[in-house]
Amino acid sequence: MFIKQLPLNLVVVLILLTSVVSSCKKDEAKPDDTKPPIASYLRFNHEVDGTEVEYDTLKYINAFGNTFSIETIRYFISNVEFVKANGEVVAIDSAIYIDPRNPGYESKTYTSALPNGTYTEMRFTFGLDSAMNQTGAFPNFPETAMEWPMMMGGGYHYMKLEGKYLDDDSYNHFNFHTGPLDGNKNYFQVAIPINLIVDDGSFDLTLTMEIQNWFKNPYTFDLTSISSGMMGNQNNQEIVKNNGHDVFHVE
Repeated sequence: MFIKQLPLNLVVVLILLTSVVSSCKKDEAKPDDTKPPIASYLRFNHEVDGTEVEYDTLKYINAFGNTFSIETIRYFISNVEFVKANGEVVAIDSAIYIDPRNPGYESKTYTSALPNGTYTEMRFTFGLDSAMNQTGAFPNFPETAMEWPMMMGGGYHYMKLEGKYLDDDSYNHFNFHTGPLDGNKNYFQVAIPINLIVDDGSFDLTLTMEIQNWFKNPYTFDLTSISSGMMGNQNNQEIVKNNGHDVFHVE
């Protein structure tokens, strides 16, 4: 009714304006709500003889012949990198604390996209390198509970692997602890072949520790020899470094 009372030329202008506004709204870019956010996962698995660890059960036998159980697995890896087929190195994380019995520390989630491509190797430092391994670097629990004694050089344990072993008819506790000692760094580098193709910025990998391999190849380790501890024994720390070459693999 109102439009009929307007001059014809004004009616035409109103129609054109309405058409332009409507067209603009149709052409506006809408956010893509259908694409999920990036979520990548680095998971940590722990096995004995190729089977997932059963905690607090005296059922395993190592290469030396010790019957043992596993109660605690806590450790650091650092300088985590993925290597592309063309040799390009992509840094993933500076340091990761792992404790499979502590919810939230049995895996790591990443929300930043990983560059697409084919990755053939995963690299990391077992433990913490000298620049990172400084007392006070991890002020919060549970990482702070990994502190290494100042009288032995300070910094942090690389690993606390603990359990019980059978000695004659008694059960003794063992602390298979690794870390720096008297100027000996004792961390070591790990390089693992992987076959990872990334085409959407995400990945899902599982890093598995075979616990039996800490106790063999090239050196057979007797758990009874550390009944009074091993933190102050550089020979034992060297054994750990040498035996650690095949402890990890990626699934």
